Parts: sequence; C-alpha cells; structure tokens
Amino acid sequence: MSEIPPNFHSLEHDGPFETCLTCERRFDDLDEPYIINKAFRGPECVFEFAICQTCKEETMESFSEESKKRLREMAENNPILQKRSERFAESQDYKKWISECAHCGTPASEIKNFTTECLGFGDYMVYDPYPVLICDSCIEENQKLLSKATRDQWSKFILDNFEGPPADALKPDGVPVLV
Repeated sequence: MSEIPPNFHSLEHDGPFETCLTCERRFDDLDEPYIINKAFRGPECVFEFAICQTCKEETMESFSEESKKRLREMAENNPILQKRSERFAESQDYKKWISECAHCGTPASEIKNFTTECLGFGDYMVYDPYPVLICDSCIEENQKLLSKATRDQWSKFILDNFEGPPADALKPDGVPVLV
C-alpha cells in the first residue's frame, strides 16, 4: 500500500475523494475498500467518481447474470490481465501499473482515450490487480459483453448520480464499467 497519488484525486473537489458517490459515507470512516474511477478524453478527465465496495457490489448485483458471467470469463481468459500480477508484483509504483492497457497491453503513450481505476482503503492505494488503465477499444469490447438489461441498469446508475456533464461527455454506451 502507498498513499493515493494525485492522479487519483478528485479534480472536482481538488483533492482526495472523501465520500462514496452513492451512500455518501466517508472513506476514512469505512472499514472496507473503495474504487476510484476516472475517464479521460485525451489529457482531460471528463468523468470521475469513487464508490465504496458495498455500493459497488450492490450496483453490480443489479447486472444480469449473463453479463456478470461474460465479464468474469473475459477476465479469467485474458492472459495479459492474468500476467500483470506476476510482472508488477514487487512494484508499488502506480505508474508502472498504468503504463499499458490492462486488457490488451497497448502502451499508455499510444492510447488517446482511456479509463483508470484504483482501489483505495482509507488514504492508501491497494495494489494487485489495481491500479489499472483500460483503453477505449477494450472498454467498447467490454460493453459488447453486457446485456441490454445491464447497459440499461448502468445508464440508470449514471443518470441517478450525475447530471449533464460529465456523463454527457461520454459517447453512448461508452460508460466505463467497474472492473
């Protein structure tokens, strides 16, 4: 574990994320991890949020069984994703962990649009399998794995928690998926 770096801080609040997007509990009061998700279009962060493990699980529980199964199989059958732990196991340099797409291996320097996620616990970042960077192409492939019911549920999550931008800045069905 290491302190959560500024790359994973909130641009909206100009500092570390402090509360869960959905339940608004403070992360420094929680005895559970949370996910920080940030989507970039070029160098600009257009979408960001942090969600506690409980709310993440509740959100994902609303996904169809078919979608959950497909996402699980995709992760289990992806050799690049599987080898990340071996390659970076000894490193707590988050820049190494996000130096390439976690799904296809494309170097970050060659990726224009992407999403990053990290796992936080209190003020600290937890490693393996996080942090991750996922390119837009892989996000689009992940979206194809989702049933219409799941895409609709994810859209509802976005509409319930965001108004206008930043959600409008994302192309239709291009909303990052919690990994």
